[in-house]
Amino acid sequence: MNKPVEDQEIDDTTIVGNPNLLLLGLGIFAFLLSITIAYFTFNPKYFTEINVENILVWVFAGFIALFAFLSIYLILTLKKVTLTNTGLNISYPFLNSSTDIIFDDVCKVYDQDYNIKGSHNYRLYDIYKGKKTIIEIYNAKNIVITSLEVTNYAILAQNLKNITKSYFKVKTHYYENIVNTQRYGWFVFWVFFIYFLIAYIIYKKYS
Repeated sequence: MNKPVEDQEIDDTTIVGNPNLLLLGLGIFAFLLSITIAYFTFNPKYFTEINVENILVWVFAGFIALFAFLSIYLILTLKKVTLTNTGLNISYPFLNSSTDIIFDDVCKVYDQDYNIKGSHNYRLYDIYKGKKTIIEIYNAKNIVITSLEVTNYAILAQNLKNITKSYFKVKTHYYENIVNTQRYGWFVFWVFFIYFLIAYIIYKKYS
């Protein structure tokens, strides 16, 4: 007789939290938009004399540069999380680096709310409400994994809470809910369509 799905445990089970393609698309879009605005609006005359108008342009240029930098930072810090019965790997695909964590080095694991807030008319509102898992490691910097940045977050979080236990095994009754694909095809299409539309409008205005 086969064991119930919820009781099964397989030694080679691996759970992978891939980088969120939604964040990657937004990062690329924001970077390209910043570069496009800077390219078509740049004029050397703004840097040849000091007056109020030029100072405002410098401030605007600074915000554009900061926006572009933050977009690159967002892309470079996207992480991939791989959890097995024997260890945890945190990798950064766009930095070509990774860190292996053995469970004996983990002090404790806990989760917290992860909210991104915006403001309008002096009132705060939630842009995103989710969770984050914090992994405290002996003599090392804490690792934070959020529900916004990786796929399969709920499955990872449920398993990560138990990695400090000596009998830890990846639970396969979570396995059937693992998502290995991200269906953002139409989103990516509209992101780049809007980008090229904005770029065209800027080009027609300043060319």
